[in-house]
Amino acid sequence: MLTDNLRQVFKGFSLSSGKFLGGLGITPNMITFLVLIFGVIGAYFIYLGNFNLAIFFILISGLMDFFDGAIAKACQKETKFGGLFDSTTDKFTEIMIYISLGLYDFHLWLGASLAIAFFMLSSYISKHAKASGGKGGGGLLERKERLILIVLGLLYIDFMVYALYIIAFFSLLTALQRFLRNYKLLNQ
Repeated sequence: MLTDNLRQVFKGFSLSSGKFLGGLGITPNMITFLVLIFGVIGAYFIYLGNFNLAIFFILISGLMDFFDGAIAKACQKETKFGGLFDSTTDKFTEIMIYISLGLYDFHLWLGASLAIAFFMLSSYISKHAKASGGKGGGGLLERKERLILIVLGLLYIDFMVYALYIIAFFSLLTALQRFLRNYKLLNQ
C-alpha cells in the first residue's frame, strides 16, 4: 500500500518535472549529455581522492539521468537514438567511476574490474535478450543500487572494497537471473 502511494507520487513528480523542463525547450539528449559530464567529473574527483565532490557530482549525474527519462516520457520525445545515447552514457560514466576507484587505490582494482565485467555482462544479456524477443532488465542489482553502494563506499572509503565485491557478486547473480529467465522464454 505504502509503496503504491510512493510510486504514484514519484510518477506524478516525474511527469510534472518532465513537462516543465520540456516546456523550457530542454531536450532529453541535452540532459543525457549532462549525465555524462557530471559523471565524468565525479569520477575525476574520485581519482583525486576528493570524495565529497565525487559524491556531489555522481548524485547530480543520477538526478540528470532521472530528468532525461522524465522529459522523454512526459513530452513524448522517446527515440531509438535517445535510448542508445542514454544507455551508452550510463555505462560509460559507471565504467569511469570504477576505473577511477582502481586508479585511486590499486587495492580496489580487482573489485572494480570484476564490477565492470559483471555489470556489463548483465547489461549485455538484457539487451540481447530483448532484441531476441525476450525480457530485458530486472534482477537483484541494477544501476541505481550499484550507484548507492558506490556512494556508501565513498562515504566510508574503508567499505569500498566490500562494496565493489558486493556489486560484482550481485551483478553476476543478476546476469544469471536474466539469462535463466530468458532461457525459459526464448526456448518455448
